[in-house]
Amino acid sequence: MGLVLTFIALQVWLYGIASSLRGTKTDNLIWVCLLAALIGLSSGKSRLKGIHASAGIAVLGILGVWSLGARLAIPLSDLLKALIHIGPTIFPELGYRFDVDASGLVSAWNLIVASSDALLMRWQTWFIGLAANVNVNDALIRNMIWTLTLWLFSAWIGWFAAKRNAVVSLLPGIALLTWITSYSEYRVETLWGLVFIMLLLMGIWNYKKLIGGWETRRVDYSESIRYDNSQAVIIVAALVGIVAFITPSVSWRDVRDYFREREHAKKSETVKMLGIEEKIDPPKKKPSPKPSLPRKHLLTAGYAQSEKIVMTIKTGELPPIVIQGITTDAPRYYWRSVIYDQYVGAGWFSTSAPPQPIDANEPLIPGVLSEYKALHLNVQMQEPEGKLYWSGMLYSADIPLTVDWRLRPQSNLFADQTALLQADMFAARTDATTYKVEAYVPTPSINELRAASTAYPQHIRDLYLALPQSVPERVHRLAQEITHGKETPYDKAKAIESYLRDNYPYDLEISAPPPDRDVADYFLFDLRRGYCDYYATAMVVLARSSGIPARFVSGYSSGEYDAPNAQYIIRELHAHSWAEVYFPEIGWVEFEPTGHEPEIERVATKIDPASLHKPASTARRILFEITSQKIFLLLLPLGMIAILILLYFWMIEGILFMRLLPSVAVEILYKRLYRSGRPLAGEWTRAETAHEFTDKLIAKLGEISHRLDRAKLFERIKNEVEVLTDIYHTSLFSKQSAQKEDVRVALHVWQHLRWQLFVAKLNNFLLRYKRTSS
Repeated sequence: MGLVLTFIALQVWLYGIASSLRGTKTDNLIWVCLLAALIGLSSGKSRLKGIHASAGIAVLGILGVWSLGARLAIPLSDLLKALIHIGPTIFPELGYRFDVDASGLVSAWNLIVASSDALLMRWQTWFIGLAANVNVNDALIRNMIWTLTLWLFSAWIGWFAAKRNAVVSLLPGIALLTWITSYSEYRVETLWGLVFIMLLLMGIWNYKKLIGGWETRRVDYSESIRYDNSQAVIIVAALVGIVAFITPSVSWRDVRDYFREREHAKKSETVKMLGIEEKIDPPKKKPSPKPSLPRKHLLTAGYAQSEKIVMTIKTGELPPIVIQGITTDAPRYYWRSVIYDQYVGAGWFSTSAPPQPIDANEPLIPGVLSEYKALHLNVQMQEPEGKLYWSGMLYSADIPLTVDWRLRPQSNLFADQTALLQADMFAARTDATTYKVEAYVPTPSINELRAASTAYPQHIRDLYLALPQSVPERVHRLAQEITHGKETPYDKAKAIESYLRDNYPYDLEISAPPPDRDVADYFLFDLRRGYCDYYATAMVVLARSSGIPARFVSGYSSGEYDAPNAQYIIRELHAHSWAEVYFPEIGWVEFEPTGHEPEIERVATKIDPASLHKPASTARRILFEITSQKIFLLLLPLGMIAILILLYFWMIEGILFMRLLPSVAVEILYKRLYRSGRPLAGEWTRAETAHEFTDKLIAKLGEISHRLDRAKLFERIKNEVEVLTDIYHTSLFSKQSAQKEDVRVALHVWQHLRWQLFVAKLNNFLLRYKRTSS
């Protein structure tokens, strides 16, 4: 059984590794691993020393891998044939030929040398690239490295499997699989499978060593130990495995990100050479050393007046209107692309935002937001910009993309909305020109915004209330003057928005701010006119100075609505920046301080909130699929254990009992009856016989049945207890030894009694509890 489990572990281990290897041939690796494990197993059972066996296995593996890499199978075969051909000439005693024709030998040898030289050159190139930290993507070298690595690890597993040391045998392989899956995140469940098998092997081999020691010292032991040990090993391994599988632990991403921060470039190139497919793109972004205003290009090159179409967006909310003279009031949206958090006086940049690849239709947040309107966007870019545009909170896209997170959303399926709203991204990137986006747009009423609390999460406070010390004091004084007398964060934000809209005219005929001046201070007190970047910067700074979390967002305004085609047309002249304010349990809400843009209209009180936050069918379907997959993975080990338990009681238990000596099997079954009935009948004293204990148990069962009025059921249980006791008594004192048929009858009776006694003990507990409470 131990060897079978070892080979199963080998297959599970190889399956987990092979699923993470990109561009590596893994079809025949199982045969390489099996051969290496068999050689290691045979060496472990022999009298070879470990150092000698290791050297031999390593040399054999290197020669084999080199032969495969250089394709030396046919040349070596030709060389062997040539040696056989000229053998009688070299050794006269083998024949009587004296004409030496070594052309075949020389030809085969030359081909071997030429192939080896070519392979050696490829290895030299690979090592030079490794030393220079340059990615040399050579599939042959990669295949050879992994083949040799798996050969050595498999031989190690076989060697220590022969020594019956489960931990030493499998732990290095588990460590290798852990390292690989920490990058790829593919088949992480194979780690759980390996740990489960290792626990089983520990129990099996420790039991084997224990029995061997007893037999050597001629210690007598019961054959039932084998049966009890099997149960204990399976149950303990299953419980530990389940706990390890479902218990939250240190995130793979956290550990991986920590190590990637240190010399990530060198490591990533090495990983690429080995063909391990990384799940997350390279290093964290660093803040720009020269922060600036994102829409600074509006001042030059005519972008502010350019009619060039950037993209079109359809939301499907309104039908096409082709009748002339009929207009429609289309909803207003902001198409965001970049969200900044850090203000440094000279402009904006983002704090470190590690990238995360997202698969097509994979939700970015594990939940559906209430009080949000589900929005479906069909985006058609005219030219790829490397950015993804959305409105509100991005939920998913139908194309793969990369999201730069400042704070990733919780992966908990049952995370509340407050936790979900803290998800914080810098940007979403894709080169696609056509894609569909699912998003959630907040639709709070004025009353809801006024009623919002000021219990801001720590992440929000740390990032979105921060201001540099270089902000002049007069900016803070102005913020106090504007918000004086305003009680709620919404009223303060609205006052700041109105102050900027009313007192600062929109103007593109201006120059960039001086390099030594604070942008907000320069705009508010000296320039006193400007474009969207100035307005948004000033509002965010004034809001933060007033204790209101705010951020700077860049993208496009709503654009022109094309009613006949039911689409928004966004041109270069619609490039825009705006401010957003955070409200607990509501999220980020847009404010429009730029006087050139219409003011955002909000209802005072919602009339029908249900119609606004009903989740879109697509979002609900995606969430259901992801949730189902996660729940399936959580329940998978429980289901496997349940199947094993049912299989044990239905089939395995009977097989194990029938393999024992009949007298031993009957004794085990009666002892189980005693252990199960002891809580009801009390301890079995030395002076009692089996029948006397049975009488006490039957009396107690009769008392319980009488109180529950279940006389018929009691009669059946009584008969079964007596039958099992009689079989046990007969096996002890009868001249005839117990037979297999006695075991069958006793096992059948016990399988029914087991559950009846459990129910009886439960009823007895409930009756005692009821009597005590009354």
